[in-house]
Amino acid sequence: MQTDFEHILNEHQALLSRVAASYEANESVRQELLQEIALAVWQGLARFKGDASVKTYILKIAHNRAVSHVSKEVKGNQIYQGDDESVNASPASVDTEPAYAAERNRDVVNLLAAIRELPVTMRQVMTLTLEGLSYQEVADVCGINKNHVGVLLQRAKKTLQESMHHD
Repeated sequence: MQTDFEHILNEHQALLSRVAASYEANESVRQELLQEIALAVWQGLARFKGDASVKTYILKIAHNRAVSHVSKEVKGNQIYQGDDESVNASPASVDTEPAYAAERNRDVVNLLAAIRELPVTMRQVMTLTLEGLSYQEVADVCGINKNHVGVLLQRAKKTLQESMHHD
């Protein structure tokens, strides 16, 4: 069980980091959220029945934990809006042109900030879609039907476009 957990966590670490980044801007709080997600994944693996892929299953756990985190932060009125510069879109992709890399990083930071402004259900649908999940997989993770995923995704895209063009 421990080696399975370590393997799963190592394999999906970047994915889980991106999920946490889409919910939390503050680096230290994001790391705490990642630890909460890792603990929830470890606890949830005992209940995994193989009905979905491991990726879909841990994404559901991660998003549920992140939603709980957001609602806890909102109740505590402790939302923080800074520290996005520490977010790396993809550590594996290193651009040789520094100006291009800086612009790309700025775009990613702006996109993450805009995504965090979306209502939670739209945020979930958008981040899961950006991770390459199908509409059906997103529906399974979020507990909604496939058609509703499409509606939420279209609304999220429209909201993001408006937000990104106003900045």
